[in-house]
Amino acid sequence: AEEALALTAADGVLVAVPVDEGMPIAAVHELLVIETEGSARVSASERTLAVARTPLADVLADGRPRQVDHVDLHGVDLGSALVLPLRATDTVAGIVVVLHGGTAGSVTDEQVEMMAAFADQAALAWQLATSQRRMRELDVVTERDRIARDLHDHVIQRLFAVGLALQAAVPLARVPEVQRRLADAVDDLQGVIQKIQATIYGLHGAPAGASLRERIDDAVARLAGDLRTSVQFVGPLSVVEGTLADHAEAVVSQALVDAVRNARAGAVTIRVTVGDDLRIEVSDDGCGTPAGGAGSGLARLRRRAAQAGGELTVETTATGGTALRWTAPLV
Repeated sequence: AEEALALTAADGVLVAVPVDEGMPIAAVHELLVIETEGSARVSASERTLAVARTPLADVLADGRPRQVDHVDLHGVDLGSALVLPLRATDTVAGIVVVLHGGTAGSVTDEQVEMMAAFADQAALAWQLATSQRRMRELDVVTERDRIARDLHDHVIQRLFAVGLALQAAVPLARVPEVQRRLADAVDDLQGVIQKIQATIYGLHGAPAGASLRERIDDAVARLAGDLRTSVQFVGPLSVVEGTLADHAEAVVSQALVDAVRNARAGAVTIRVTVGDDLRIEVSDDGCGTPAGGAGSGLARLRRRAAQAGGELTVETTATGGTALRWTAPLV
């Protein structure tokens, strides 16, 4: 979006993709804005673009650029724009909306051609990045399977054999204390085997991303109360695991607590994006955070960001609400 703004000298640029990556284009009813620059930043508390019965649907359907008089961002008219498709190999991966402030015909054909070529290059870069993320995800799954097989085929079998040998030695012991210690050792080995089996089950079971989605959904259900909530997930959540997943849940939980207790918000939007990094964005329509109202909570989130090598930013939106962004690298 930043490069497009510089190349076109436009008022603003936004990039939007389907909320569900795997959904067929014909079934897409709204797009999620993932990048904004220029004037498009002003009204981004609700980052969805309606597609049904709009020129955006035509661009997604046939992959041809269009100039439109109005672009509606969740009820806010962003004005006239040039809508460019992000054309992948056999489909349209999303759109680039270039806001130019003039009439729908104020951009020349030469400019449209140049911008369309740029959008095609951006789509190629997007497709390559997506392929790399999926390859990393596949590598993680493959490595989990290998570890699970090794644990089952080698470690558990050896432990089981040792346990049987110790169990057979119990009746041979003449001293009761020795018998007791041998029996305790057998019990301990059985406990270790059960823990390893549970680990194997976890490795073969649901990926970490699925449990992260469940954890965030549970946090929303537990803490949102009467808030109207919108939760959006973008990218392969399965690569987020361990401590980073713990951080993600804590960020969402703290943001919800602040929105309910301090900002007196009525609606909250949560977006979790996995790309080159993990990005969590939480925005509300409240009255902002009063001085000292959420200092300790935000301090904890800043410490978590520092531990993960990321950063936390908190801003006041144009409507007076709060927009929180927490980012951290995946590795």
